[in-house]
Amino acid sequence: MEDQKPLVPAQKLLDSAESVVIILPGDPSPDLVSAGLSLHLSLKSIGKNSQIGCGTEVHVAKEILGSQEILDSIGSRNLIISFDYHEDDLEKVDYDTHSDGKFYLLVKPKAGSPVPDISHVKYSYSGANADLVIVLGINSLEELGKIYADEKSFLDTAKILSLNISARPASFTPNLFHYPASSYSELVTRLLEKTEIKPSSDAAQNLLSSVYIETKSLTSPQMTADTFSAIACLMRHGASLPTELRPLSARLSQPAFFEAPASLSAEEDGIPIPPEENQPVPKDWTKPKIFRASDL
Repeated sequence: MEDQKPLVPAQKLLDSAESVVIILPGDPSPDLVSAGLSLHLSLKSIGKNSQIGCGTEVHVAKEILGSQEILDSIGSRNLIISFDYHEDDLEKVDYDTHSDGKFYLLVKPKAGSPVPDISHVKYSYSGANADLVIVLGINSLEELGKIYADEKSFLDTAKILSLNISARPASFTPNLFHYPASSYSELVTRLLEKTEIKPSSDAAQNLLSSVYIETKSLTSPQMTADTFSAIACLMRHGASLPTELRPLSARLSQPAFFEAPASLSAEEDGIPIPPEENQPVPKDWTKPKIFRASDL
């Protein structure tokens, strides 16, 4: 019987969480990107407030849908306004609110100092907050890189669910969904199926494409019956097989061992042409053949 213990906390955490943050490790593989992004899209499709982040630049194939939603930060509580300016040139910073409901921030330079250049103003957020954090493929929170550095106080106390295809337990959280699998995309498919979360069509397509790539078009020895179960689940939710993949029979077919050039006729190739069927048979062919020892 399948061990249900790892599933129980995962299902309870996902059921109770209204807001979820998914964090990828630095320099994630295409499989990790596809798995994390697909989980994010699926949680959004069922009404969860989900966001996904990665502390490094993410390189994804054009076939991965929704990649523009991966941000380099997970904070959303505090608005940060930054621009190039020297503190010695600053006289004061103040704010005001008007009856029209707008908020005004005043940056006043000292007399004779340059005015801040609005073309260099940048906006960002900090201060993460969520009911649940989901991390993929890490053994320590430090592997989250910049995001952990920016949001250490939040992540050190957050409720975290760890997803990993390694059986190695994580020390930073007791909430684990660790199963051997051919890929993280297969693992996320298993999680969605077991928790009865219907993947969006984009998520299902991302996951199926990644499973095929990671299993080398279903030829990997790491495949199990669970891999095929994941493929069936994803196809039931709108995913289709990648069009660029040729059927296995076509990849294994070999050309004929001997093959005469098509441009040569039988006569040019030195092959005798048999006589026509309606030609008369030579008379000596119809007589009985007698062999004697002296003929040998």
